[in-house]
Formats: sequence, structure tokens, C-alpha cells
Amino acid sequence: MNQSARQVSLPDRLSALIAKPSGGAVVLLIAICVVMPLTQPSFLTPDNWGNIINQMVYVLLLAIGMTVVLISGGIDLSVGSILAISAAVMADTINQGRPFIVALLLALLAGAVFGAVNGLLITKLGLPDFVATLATLGIGQGIMFLWTKGFPFIGYMLEDYYVLAGRDRLFGFIGAPVLIAAAVALVIAAVLRATRLGRHTYAVGSNRDAARLSGISVSRVKITAYVISGLLAGLTGVLLAGRTTTVSATMGIGYEIQAIAAAVIGGALLSGGRGRVSGAIAGALLLTVTYNVINIAGVSATWQQVFLGAILLLAVIVDRLGTLAYQRSLSRARVRSTATLA
Repeated sequence: MNQSARQVSLPDRLSALIAKPSGGAVVLLIAICVVMPLTQPSFLTPDNWGNIINQMVYVLLLAIGMTVVLISGGIDLSVGSILAISAAVMADTINQGRPFIVALLLALLAGAVFGAVNGLLITKLGLPDFVATLATLGIGQGIMFLWTKGFPFIGYMLEDYYVLAGRDRLFGFIGAPVLIAAAVALVIAAVLRATRLGRHTYAVGSNRDAARLSGISVSRVKITAYVISGLLAGLTGVLLAGRTTTVSATMGIGYEIQAIAAAVIGGALLSGGRGRVSGAIAGALLLTVTYNVINIAGVSATWQQVFLGAILLLAVIVDRLGTLAYQRSLSRARVRSTATLA
């Protein structure tokens, strides 16, 4: 009996590992890290992984905000436009001769305001999350084209901006964006895990009507989730503008897809009620590693979206299969326990 229990314990534990919300991403990351060095030795070099860590910051910040929104039962398609608007506010304010800190605060405020508008459209006007954020996506893109008039913002880089944007590294390959993203991840994880707002966010995403009947302000939770997403999109825009040293009308296009993909790969449910910051980290890392592999292998950039969709689909399938396997293992364990008691 004991030997049989030991024999089943290993696959049960493996199923439990795979069935975790970010299990699919973890499994694929391990597979890539095992296979890639066999064909591309440069993949595991410190320089390459330093590059990966620095590149994943932008998707990670967006994915953390998207995870919060998905947990609340929503979706935010406007993060790419908010990113671009905040970057333009930052660049234009500096070019007008305003202090760096003023430009930074205005850029973050712009992101938070756009997020609040999304939340108000959804909660006060009753618009579906998809429709409201799709509308602000279009509005944001239109504003960018009108604002730039076809000419990108340039010449806004200051000495402080080089440090904030990570162009001047602080510790080895680590720049300020990496430290900022780590701090944001810790704060949002703590909020979701240990505060009333976090518990209410999960409750609203799991069952909005039950949450309302239990006294939770659904509108306040939803608005707060979108403000967090907008604020992090604004922060991403500030950091990305510093990295690229130029802000064009097309900046931010496609980032909403990457944010959603990273959050979903990390285990957040599109139906709401589930998601973790650690999952967003795993999802963002998997996406960045995938793009890195494409570049190292010399694959055409036109295939990037194909690989992105394939990785998203594969991670979700692995996550689903792992959940089913874990459920079956639990059922077998209950059957064995019942048989033993009998």
C-alpha cells in the first residue's frame, strides 16, 4: 500500500505543478531553455539574458495591469494607445521647457485619467468592457496622429531621462526600468494577496452579482482596476519613450495584444476571477524569450505574430491539460482513500 502510494505521488505532484495558473508558461519556458542551447549556444549567455530581462519590462508592466483588469472580469484593449499618449505627454512637456519631474507626473496622470475614463464608461454608462476600451483605443490613436501631424517627437532626452529609461545602467546589465518593474510587481502582488481591494477584485471577477449582494462596490473595484491598468500603461510609455528616444504616431500599436497574451499565458482567465502577478511575470518572460529565439534563429520578423499566437494557444492548451490531469489525480486519490476506509 505504501509502495503504491509512493508510485502515484510523483505524477500527482507533477500534475499539480502543471495545473498551476502559470503552469503552461513554466513548462514551455523549461522546454525552450533545454532545447535552444543545443542549436544556439549563445542563447544561455549572460549578455543574451540581460537583453531578455531588459526587454521584458515593457510587456511585464502592461501584463500586470491587464491581469488586474482580467481578474475583475474586464479587458483593456486601450493600453497601447494610453502608452503612446503618455509618451507623447512626456516628450512634449519636456520640449516645452518644463521640469523633468513635472513631465513625468503629467504623463502618469494622463495614463490614470484614460484608465478612469474606461472605468466610468463601463460602470456608469453600462458599456461592455470590450466596446469601451476599443473606443478609447481608437480615440487614442486618432489623438496621436492629430498631435504629431506625421512628425515624431524628438530632442526631449535629458540626463535624468537617460537614467530613468535605463540607457545608463545602474548595476551591470540592470537599469532603472528593471528595478521599477520589480517594485511594481511586488506592490501589486501584495495588494491582490493581502488587501481588501484585492479580495474584492477577485470576488467581482468571480461573480459580480454575488459580490454586489455582499456589499462590495462593484463600480469602485472596476474603476480602480482600470486606473491601475492605465497608470501602468502610462509608466510603460514613459520608459519606452526614453528607450527609443522618439515618439511616433504609431507607438504602442500591438502592445495590447502582447499584454493580453502575457496575462492569459500566465493563467489569468478571460472570464475573470483568476490571475496572479507571478503568472504575468511568467507570461511576459515566455513572450520575450520567444521573440529572442526568433531573432537568434534568424526567422523573419513577419512570423513574430504567428509565433505569438502559437505560443499563446500552446500555453493555454498545456494549462488546460494540466488542470484536467490534476483533477483526475484528485479523483483517483479520493477513490483510493474511500477504498482504504472501507
